Amino acid sequence: MAAFFVTAVVAMRDERSSPSRVRIAVIGSSRVGKSALIVRYLTRRYIGEYHSNTDLLYRQTVTINGTPIELEVIDVSGSNLEKFPTEQIQWADACLLVYSVTDRTSFEYATEVLNILKKPHNSSPAHNPASSGMPLALLGNKTDLDHLRQVPTKDGQSVSAAHGASFSEASVADNTGDLYRCMDKLLAEVRTPQRTRKFSVTKMLGSLIGGQNNNNQTTRGSVVACPRVPTPTRPALAAAAP
Repeated sequence: MAAFFVTAVVAMRDERSSPSRVRIAVIGSSRVGKSALIVRYLTRRYIGEYHSNTDLLYRQTVTINGTPIELEVIDVSGSNLEKFPTEQIQWADACLLVYSVTDRTSFEYATEVLNILKKPHNSSPAHNPASSGMPLALLGNKTDLDHLRQVPTKDGQSVSAAHGASFSEASVADNTGDLYRCMDKLLAEVRTPQRTRKFSVTKMLGSLIGGQNNNNQTTRGSVVACPRVPTPTRPALAAAAP
């Protein structure tokens, strides 16, 4: 009995000493730079843009305000915009909506996702995570291509303010500081990282990616190819509201 008690106490201490886990869902249409954004934040490397038809899960330990956090970021594939990422949003503690300032259509998609998340008729937090206080952020990428801009800054500011989301513009290619400030703020806003989630990643297979030291990251991390999560087929986003 004494041995069992000691083991239980040690286990409790280990659990208390382990970093909190925070899960972020990064959502946006294809080719807005979601994958490049995530890798840039975690490793300070720029990988360029590539297209994936599957979700990717990144794991890394970061430090926010002096506190280590086990960060998991799911890069939600934008290859099929006809499927709303319900499961991925339920899995997450916070959502980052990404669009390209050079692509008006990508901005409209991010806006419609915010609209659905904030619909008052979805009274259950299981269907409307934002109603339970989930932090949301809207980020316009590719400001280095300002000469091709299709989305004025004021449009992003207006939409984010209307939906209670923080707003940033950044250039992942140019490694602007706004990217890091946006992610750090979103992580700091997560208050209940251990809430119940329905989306399991325990069966996913991963391969190690290298990291580089910086103010917020460790040198260890991984990227995991997620099996496509079955989500309900729905009409086009613009017609999703009843």
